[in-house]
Amino acid sequence: MKREFDKLSWGQKRIKEVVKHIQICISKREHYEGYRKNLNDKSYMIMNKKDVEDYQKSYKEIDIFLKQFPHLKDTVLEVLKKKSGKNLFRKLNEHSKELQAKQEDIAKKHNSLAVQYNELENLKVNMNEYMESDETEKKESVIDAIKKQLVKYNDKSKEKKDVNREIER
Repeated sequence: MKREFDKLSWGQKRIKEVVKHIQICISKREHYEGYRKNLNDKSYMIMNKKDVEDYQKSYKEIDIFLKQFPHLKDTVLEVLKKKSGKNLFRKLNEHSKELQAKQEDIAKKHNSLAVQYNELENLKVNMNEYMESDETEKKESVIDAIKKQLVKYNDKSKEKKDVNREIER
């Protein structure tokens, strides 16, 4: 049982915790209502102090739970009014199963996206390496082209000088 509890998601753990608190509220409700009817009865409070405090603590936990999961508020409040948890436990169980299914879907999507992300990162690195190597090749080829043009220009100018010398003779 403990292993199952460890494997559950946070939402599922909260549901299990609140179910315990709801059971406490249902069982201790009579003591709390007796305390509220007569707040000044010290003897009643002495006899039922622990039950009233347990009820109040559990009710606070249920309130926190309902703020976290507002879509379950009507169901939980209905159960607390009727003092029967059968319907609630079934609905919370269904909700817990839905959460687990959604969690598994999200985990699958996350894993596939992580694989795609890694592939894209590798592609990015490869593209950057290619672009950097391509730029250096272009720079070298541009420099080489300029050198070749200079050589051609020098060759043409030498030929013109040679032609001019021959004409002058």
